[in-house]
Amino acid sequence: MADHSLLAWTLLSVGLVLTPGPDTMLVAGHAARGGVRAGLAAVSGVALGGLWYMALCGFGFLAVLTVFPALFTVVKTAGAIYLAWLGYKLIRGAVRSAPAATTAAPALGKPFWQGLLTTALNPKVALFFLAILPQFVGTGPEAPLKGALLIAVPYVLGAFWLAGVAFVAARAGRAAKQSSAMRWIEGVLGVAFVGLAGRLALARNT
Repeated sequence: MADHSLLAWTLLSVGLVLTPGPDTMLVAGHAARGGVRAGLAAVSGVALGGLWYMALCGFGFLAVLTVFPALFTVVKTAGAIYLAWLGYKLIRGAVRSAPAATTAAPALGKPFWQGLLTTALNPKVALFFLAILPQFVGTGPEAPLKGALLIAVPYVLGAFWLAGVAFVAARAGRAAKQSSAMRWIEGVLGVAFVGLAGRLALARNT
């Protein structure tokens, strides 16, 4: 791949990373409520979701979503339901009375798996790669492997970005807990997740 093509893909990846999405909100929410470790656990899940897309691209399976519209619909519906469920739980937690403060370390499995599932069940990510990657890797026999390597770029950049989000959100979360504003933050995040679920449900396989 020419240097200018790699630079163009890197700049495109930066734009993709900086666009707020479910992964950003998920990391921020967990970091605000559970601290930096919880936020970084969610980042790890998102990164593993990136490896999932790299594997799909490397084996040529990403195109299956466009060849079989029914499969796209299934994945899209599952992702929308999952995002809506996350939003519902955040909203429910926001309207209930605030629980008593605890000093126990937060469980890290939950944010990790939520980060992984939120990424893996978003077919819009797959469609983005399907639409853009051919312009950078061509259609030869090495295209899937090149595509898999290029997919790593936004996820590596995203891991650094989301780690920064986790640190900032954790600090904001500590201040919010002291001012009882955490319930408002959870409510806003919950509504945002429900809105993203609606957008994903209306996404088309194009």
